[in-house]
Amino acid sequence: MNRFMFGFSAILLSAMLWPSLPPVSYIPYLVVGALILYRKIPVCAGGLFAMAWLTGFCLGLSRQDLPVLQQPIQVRGEIISLVSRNSDWLSLDISVIKPNLILGPNAKLRLTWKDPPEVDVGQVWQFTLMPKRIASVLNQGGYNEQKQLISQHVVGKGRVIEAHLLEVSPSLRNELISALTPELASLPQGDILLALLMGDKQLITKARWQALRQTGTGHLVAISGLHLSVVAAWIYTCFLFGLSHLAPHQSRRNITLALVAAGIGAAFYAYLAGFGISTQRALVMILLLMLLSLLKRFSTAWERLLFALFIVLLLDPLACLSAGFWLSFCALGIILYTLEIQPRAFTPASSRGARLRTGMIQFWAIQWRLSLGLGLLQAALFGGVSVHSLWMNILAVPWFSFVVIPLAMAGFVCWWLGTTFGFSWLGLLRLSDWSLSPYAQLLDISQHLPAHWLALSDSLLALGVCTFVGGVLWRYVPKHKNNIAWLSLLSLLFMPVLLFCMTLWSPVQTHRWAMHLLDVGQGLAVVIEKNGRGVIYDTGAAFGDDFSYAERVILPFLKAKGIQEIDYIVISHSDNDHAGGAPVLIEAYPKAWVITDVAGFSGQDCRPRQIQWQGLSFNLLSPPQVLAGNNGSCVVRIDDGLQSLLLTGDIEKQTEAALLSRELSVSRELSVSGDLSVNGDLSDLNELQSDVLVAPHHGSKTSSTEAFIDAVAPKLVLFPAGFANRYGFPKSTVVERYQRREIRSLTTGTEGQISVIFQQPELEVKTYRGDFAPFWYNSLFRFGDLINPE
Repeated sequence: MNRFMFGFSAILLSAMLWPSLPPVSYIPYLVVGALILYRKIPVCAGGLFAMAWLTGFCLGLSRQDLPVLQQPIQVRGEIISLVSRNSDWLSLDISVIKPNLILGPNAKLRLTWKDPPEVDVGQVWQFTLMPKRIASVLNQGGYNEQKQLISQHVVGKGRVIEAHLLEVSPSLRNELISALTPELASLPQGDILLALLMGDKQLITKARWQALRQTGTGHLVAISGLHLSVVAAWIYTCFLFGLSHLAPHQSRRNITLALVAAGIGAAFYAYLAGFGISTQRALVMILLLMLLSLLKRFSTAWERLLFALFIVLLLDPLACLSAGFWLSFCALGIILYTLEIQPRAFTPASSRGARLRTGMIQFWAIQWRLSLGLGLLQAALFGGVSVHSLWMNILAVPWFSFVVIPLAMAGFVCWWLGTTFGFSWLGLLRLSDWSLSPYAQLLDISQHLPAHWLALSDSLLALGVCTFVGGVLWRYVPKHKNNIAWLSLLSLLFMPVLLFCMTLWSPVQTHRWAMHLLDVGQGLAVVIEKNGRGVIYDTGAAFGDDFSYAERVILPFLKAKGIQEIDYIVISHSDNDHAGGAPVLIEAYPKAWVITDVAGFSGQDCRPRQIQWQGLSFNLLSPPQVLAGNNGSCVVRIDDGLQSLLLTGDIEKQTEAALLSRELSVSRELSVSGDLSVNGDLSDLNELQSDVLVAPHHGSKTSSTEAFIDAVAPKLVLFPAGFANRYGFPKSTVVERYQRREIRSLTTGTEGQISVIFQQPELEVKTYRGDFAPFWYNSLFRFGDLINPE
């Protein structure tokens, strides 16, 4: 059974690396591979079952009847979560109710609703909505919303057109959250208390989340093994103590009753927490331990961990796509490993001081290993590490275990009993709120600590992974003559550290440079990179007070690529989809020169001239004077002497014609002056000709004239257009113009981030979905199309 569960779990976890949805054609290869590697039929059977289960699960999740896109559909659904509210827009998740579906995973939709009425979790509505896929912007270093939505079983998005309330059937958990939230909102630490008690994080602000992440203590407010273990231990101890004094018995009756009570209490707490992934894992392990204790059966902690992993993946095979899954299981694995190798220097007859001393040593060993292991995992998942997580967890974990969690649960029970009898008593909850004050102060001071959050580039992360793996393997490979070959091969894992130190001592200058067209929806943002420095052309859009693509996409991308300095920020014109994120970037890089004609930004104008940067020539071609609207966009041509790139902003036919006219007039002047014969080659004087063109105005019909395309003569054209955008960019007629000339075209909405690497004389093109992260959950697949559930 253990081998079967191992094969099942191993194949499902490898789903993170599959380049497409698991087709049936993989099955024979898995069978042969499993038999060759393990020679164990149970492992092979587990792998086959995992493939079939994941495939069936995904098909069941997206199973509908009639594809209906680009037109309103009607959906009956229950509100299960109020995600966020921005101005007069509400974002919410609904669970689709399909009467004909008896078994199978429950599909969810992420809806946006403008000016909604009073809504609450548990209400059932009949929605009329305009559907869209779950496709999200995809860039290196950025948040992958599409992956996160799939892990939550959200198979589509939609905009609510109208809705009718059908019924209100809130669950006990929703009723408790609705009643408790206003009570806790008045307490200083009520946001953390609500997360501890109900697993509901709606009161936690963005600033508080930032502090939790920076201190590495976010796991303390996410109900997991620590919380369930504390609750189960307290219930077991109290029940056993009470029964031993009130109804003593020679048999195991009291122990059995205490175990059953602890199991029920842990299960109810997991229900209150919403059965998150970490909660599921902890509950399965606790219940399994109790069951084996009642049956007097022995099992190792690793077997219980494997069983918990199997159950979690069996219930939800897409759980492995969430960050919480990996953090939860890796944390427990580190704890079990530490307890296994840490020597116990005491016997049952040892003194209390010796026991305390050994316990402190074990606690220290667990904490530093957790900080190192989870810090590396956190860097891979979130692009940074918390430098102060070790000492903060050493202070916070015992305080939460022995003070905060017991007080919070006791306060919740007293409050609930009070509301049952018609009054609200918050005495113990206020006490637990007071007990959280030291922790809140710790979060506040974390913002002012040096290096409180260290952002890591992809190269530094790869360096850390190589070093970590090399160190672990070096620790456990025996050091004797028979392993010299393995040790020599293992030493190669430390070569990246040596090369990195050499580059720090003597930086390497290269002729290689890159253009990154970022996926910012229906907008434009370009980063030019060379030798660790950058130039930004346009900044994407900004909406409201708290959303900016510059903050969500551009800054994380720059950190992921290790670009430390930005020398120029070019803002082509004033449209929001091009200039909306400028204030964020200017604040982040105050030393950067700003080039724009947009009023309100101090810097240089866009008059035609040439700028030298890192060995590249930046030729500002247009406009010759300040112009309003799209035709006033700054047109920039970048070349290194052999290869070139043309950035056009939102210019339209008029500016394209003006650029062509200027080109023609310059050629005529040179011809008349005798500098160029009439029959001479004008290609070298064509300041528009470029190898790569970022299409004008996102590929609209008002741009990309035949003459302009012929003058530029690009090998590659890139369309900065959002997926299924409301304007229909790029227009099919425009795309066809380029295709007739056999010019390769790519669109950010379908490819994600597009990077072009100029390394003379080669031109290398990479896309996010095709090269950087070509995994099945990043694809534009049918899983995610909204279809009629009726």
